[in-house]
Amino acid sequence: MASGRCLSAWMFQGVEVPWCPDGEFRQTVSMSASGLARGASSRVTVWAQAHGMDAEGRELEALVGRGTAELFLVDASGKETPLPLDAKGRWEREDSGSLWAPVTLPAVPDGDYQLRARLTTPLGTGTVDAALPLYAPARVRVLTDRPLYEPGHRVRFRAVALRAKDLSPLDGRPGTWKVMDPSGEVVLEERAPAGNWGVVAGDFPLDRGAPTGTWTVAWTSGGASGDATFTVEPFTLPRLRMEAMSPRPFWRANDTPEVTGQVSYASGAPVADTDVTLAWSHAGAWPPPTEWLRGELPTKARTDAAGRFRVTLPRVPQDLRGQATLSASLEAKDPTGEPVRGGVSLLLSEDAVAVSSVTELEDGLVAGFSNRVYLRATTASGQVLPGAEVMVTRAWDPRDKGVSAVADEDGVAAFQLDPGPAVNVVVPPLPVRVQPRPPPVSLASSRDLLGAQGGQSSLEDQLALERLLPVLHPCARFVSPSSGASMAEFVVRVGASGQVLDVAGAEEGLEACMASALRAKGLPARAERMLQLRFQVMDPGLPSIRWNTQVAFGDERGVSEGLTVAALDARSCLPPTLDRAVAVPGVMTWRRWADKPELALSWVTEPATDDALPAAVLACVKERFARIRVPASTQAELLAGRRPSEAMGVVRFITQPTYGGNGIPRPPQATTFLGYELKVRAKWDGQDMGETKFVLRPARLPPLRLRMTPVLAKAGESVKVELLRGPGFTGELPKTLELVAGPTRLKEKLDPATRSARFTLPKDFEGWAQVEGVAATARVYVAPRASLTVEVSPDKPAYAPGELARLQVHTRVDGKDGEAAVGLFGVDETLSQLAPLPGADALDGLRPSPSVATPAFGVLDGQALAMGRIRGANAAAAALLRVTAVPTLEDVETPLSASATSPFSPDAELTEPFYAVLTELHARTRKWEETAPEGETLNPEGLARLWAESLAACEQRGQKVTDAFGRKLRLSRLPQDLLALTDPRTVVVNGTRLPEDVVNWGAWVAREAP
Repeated sequence: MASGRCLSAWMFQGVEVPWCPDGEFRQTVSMSASGLARGASSRVTVWAQAHGMDAEGRELEALVGRGTAELFLVDASGKETPLPLDAKGRWEREDSGSLWAPVTLPAVPDGDYQLRARLTTPLGTGTVDAALPLYAPARVRVLTDRPLYEPGHRVRFRAVALRAKDLSPLDGRPGTWKVMDPSGEVVLEERAPAGNWGVVAGDFPLDRGAPTGTWTVAWTSGGASGDATFTVEPFTLPRLRMEAMSPRPFWRANDTPEVTGQVSYASGAPVADTDVTLAWSHAGAWPPPTEWLRGELPTKARTDAAGRFRVTLPRVPQDLRGQATLSASLEAKDPTGEPVRGGVSLLLSEDAVAVSSVTELEDGLVAGFSNRVYLRATTASGQVLPGAEVMVTRAWDPRDKGVSAVADEDGVAAFQLDPGPAVNVVVPPLPVRVQPRPPPVSLASSRDLLGAQGGQSSLEDQLALERLLPVLHPCARFVSPSSGASMAEFVVRVGASGQVLDVAGAEEGLEACMASALRAKGLPARAERMLQLRFQVMDPGLPSIRWNTQVAFGDERGVSEGLTVAALDARSCLPPTLDRAVAVPGVMTWRRWADKPELALSWVTEPATDDALPAAVLACVKERFARIRVPASTQAELLAGRRPSEAMGVVRFITQPTYGGNGIPRPPQATTFLGYELKVRAKWDGQDMGETKFVLRPARLPPLRLRMTPVLAKAGESVKVELLRGPGFTGELPKTLELVAGPTRLKEKLDPATRSARFTLPKDFEGWAQVEGVAATARVYVAPRASLTVEVSPDKPAYAPGELARLQVHTRVDGKDGEAAVGLFGVDETLSQLAPLPGADALDGLRPSPSVATPAFGVLDGQALAMGRIRGANAAAAALLRVTAVPTLEDVETPLSASATSPFSPDAELTEPFYAVLTELHARTRKWEETAPEGETLNPEGLARLWAESLAACEQRGQKVTDAFGRKLRLSRLPQDLLALTDPRTVVVNGTRLPEDVVNWGAWVAREAP
């Protein structure tokens, strides 16, 4: 060793360490790489690390500075494929001693691979493997053959895996099926690669004791996964079928709606002469008449000999506004009592046509400006009117001749529309239906205190009290509208004849009124009893009386309390239909004395107004205020003379209607706002379809807009981009525009005269392209070139039970016969009564769709664009206005990082030879204990001698007696935990063979280094 370096290690092994190793160097190989992807160049770094120990027991670690490396791609079967290097085709060595080189992975199929590095150095050849899952981003969908199974059935499922970038099938892609029960426990996990067309199928037999609930089946492959749920529960396929429908798609005001239907067996035989029950509900802003939901709507029908039935509803009121839906749940039973259920909905519509709109300006209009507006006119039930002539006029201007346009294939018409100045738009209020109030008085409890153990009153008394409740209803006027409810409690003593003899707790107001009514009616004759009564009393919704007290002298102590009871009593005088506040034409004067509980009252007549109360009502009100008493507590305070006891003043009264009570409802208020009310009329196929109104709000014009023509284009087609400036635009128009079409960026000069530029789309392009670089957005969509259609037809129109049916499947690609993967799942149609069956759109989510704020016209969303379901140019342009983000192209695969180091554990390699020698040491120590002279003890030197003999014996037998670095297992080289196992006091069994003078074993070994 010289200059802090072991020269022999550097010269012969390429390892730079400060001390020479005691024994041999051990080598580990490491590898690191990032950005690994098929067809892409990435940097791979490999290095070898030397590990050793010096004579003092210090660890030595350093990179091996010499060597050569090789790279391999290893597939799942273990086959090695050498990876050639990029560029110069050689490894470069860094200053640290590691090797690096650029490598391009070959275009191998998806799967789980390993990246293997083999490094040869003066210390030997080492290999390290790093996991390398190469999977392209994929979209996976899973379907089961039906949604509902019973325990014991066999579940069949199928998945399709498509490359996310181009939706091409991923044939042979490895994957794994997992089936999980309702608790989440995995009951099946098996590897299943995708076959042709990226389709993989599987099945799973359900045990007869399988738990019921929702199960999940999933297929996972390289980070992509799809799953489907199915239900497991016992069921029986319905033998019956219920069909119900509305003969017309919608019903208008003054129409008499009908429901027709049929009940039959699954075989088609009718279920005759059976009852059909209907339960109704409604949805929509317009409230149906209260009578409809209280029993006027038919709740029963009966089938005829053919199993058919018809139900007629009441006439639709004239006040129908907008649209509302009446829905009915139907149920019928066959003679055996087996039920069948169904449903039907009736659409009620004010107008025969419906209109929705999309504009370029926040779905609003700008006054005095040529607005681009897209209108979709349909029938009230939503039927599209392709080719219809749509006319728009200003609803508030009878002189406006309007503008007209022809709708495209999706029923959307495009207009350039100047709405004129914004006007006050008045939206009529919806009708208000007064809901009948529940009975204001109900019996809460009744106890007979003279009965057995003070228990409940007799059933006879309870029935009598229930029958007397209508007599008590007028007393509900004493419940204040502000409280809404009150509990009346009092006690009556009833004689044997049933006459009420005495009442307690009913001095005035509510209780006094109810007690008076019971006195007049009485109860059944039987034994004398004392009834403790509790009644729940609700405000009846009568008009109320408010007052204003003016004190001329003194104070109004006790006056308000007395007026409150009288005002509640006077509510019964007022007309229930009182619809406005009316002042009582009179002033009441009052005088209070300390020694008199009653107020002195008089009335002063005032001139009556046109809307004054009728004379009979006024007389009734005055009669209720004829006697007002000061409360006893207040009277006692007045007699005490703490404050002036006399007082005088006047009271004025005003009646107040109670909205929503038994009177008229609160008058509905119309909604008024600034906007544009337009009238739309549609003619279709030479027939006037009707007209309707719709309203748009004012909008603002942005500084800059872009308009693309066409918005649905074909690959290689030319598209025009036009810049439209607003009043707020400042600055200069850009010189060029850039259209981003996937990885391609197209630049064209902007024509300053027309403020437009033309782009020619790439011939192989499909997907979304958009203009970038300006403060506005315009997009164009190029649908995929390939279109697939599938036709399935049976070889016969009908089959007998047990007969084999054959289906003919015909697939066409781009209008020509072509191959395609077709999945067929056949189930009994009656299963749809128990669980919803998947439809033709079950795989729609495989194609990425753009994000939209809200679907255009409420129906044209991003999925409709992506799937090519929008045919009309106007509809497509309107749908693109709602697009907020387009799906980005996914890379062929996500770049991976890989790193690994070959394993090396010196402690693990030391353990096995140590225990072999330790076993030999124990054997030799037992033999010494048996043969040594009496009194001889084993000291540290003796044990070190036995260890050396054990080491030699194991070596002679061919057992390994060296550590990870090739050094013999000397006691001084053992770690403390293993050295402690060789302590004489641990090895020797007979304690008399140990010296009484104990020498610390670890210290002795450290000192003597045996």
